[in-house]
Amino acid sequence: MASLTKKMDFGGGVTTGKRKFDLSKVLLWTMLVSFPLTLIFILLAPSDFELKYSQRIFYFHMPSNILCLLSFTIYFIGGLGYWRTRKRSWDILMITGLELGVFFALIGIVTGSIWARYAWGTFWTWDPRLTTVTIMMVVYLAGWMLRSSVEDPGRKAALTAVFGIIGFINVPLVYFSTRFFPAGLHPIVFGTNGAAVALEGFMIVTLVISIITFSQFFVYLMIQRIRLENLRDQVAGVRMALNEDEDYA
Repeated sequence: MASLTKKMDFGGGVTTGKRKFDLSKVLLWTMLVSFPLTLIFILLAPSDFELKYSQRIFYFHMPSNILCLLSFTIYFIGGLGYWRTRKRSWDILMITGLELGVFFALIGIVTGSIWARYAWGTFWTWDPRLTTVTIMMVVYLAGWMLRSSVEDPGRKAALTAVFGIIGFINVPLVYFSTRFFPAGLHPIVFGTNGAAVALEGFMIVTLVISIITFSQFFVYLMIQRIRLENLRDQVAGVRMALNEDEDYA
C-alpha cells in the first residue's frame, strides 16, 4: 500500500490547515480567457489563397497532433519507469499518457479529414503520414483494450508498459514520415524545408497562441486524470481496510 499512497495530485485532494496551491484551478480560469482569445485570433488570421477559410482548421489540427505525440512520449517514459521500479505512480502516468494520446489523436484525425476534403478533394487517402498515424492508433487502441480486459493490477500495468515501449517505435516514424517519404501529400511544417507551408507573421502568432491554449487544456486534463487514479487508489485502500477490520471482528 505504500506505493498507492504516493500521489501526484498537483495540489488537489484533502488538505488540512494551510490551503494548497491548485494548479488545475489556475489553468481553468486561464482557459476561460485563452480559449475565446484564441478563437478571435483564428477568425482574424488571414486565409490561405487556395484553401480559403478551411485553412483555419490548421490551428486546431496542428496543436492536437503535437499533444498527441507528446502524450505517447509520456506514456513511453511511464513504461520505462514502471519496468525499472514497478511503482504504481508510473502506471498512473502510463494510462494518463495513453488516454490523452488517443484523445488528441482522434481530434487530429477528424480535423485533418475535414481539412483534407477541401485541400485534396477527399476525406482520406493513404498518404505516408496518414498510414503511420493509422498504425500508431491501432497499436495503442489494442493496448488500451487489452489493459481493460486484464483484472490483475500487476499484470495489467506490465502489459500496458510493454505496449507503451514497443508502440513508441512508431511515434518518431509519424513525425519523420514527411521526410522519409517526400512524395506524400503532407507538407513539411518544421525544418529546413518548412517553406512548403507558407505562414505569414500573424499566422505564426495565431499558431503559437493555439498551441499554448491547447497545451493548457492538455495539462489540465492530465492533472484531472492523475487525480482520478489517486482517488481510486484511496477508495481501494479504504475498502481493503474495512475488509481487514471485518475479518478481525
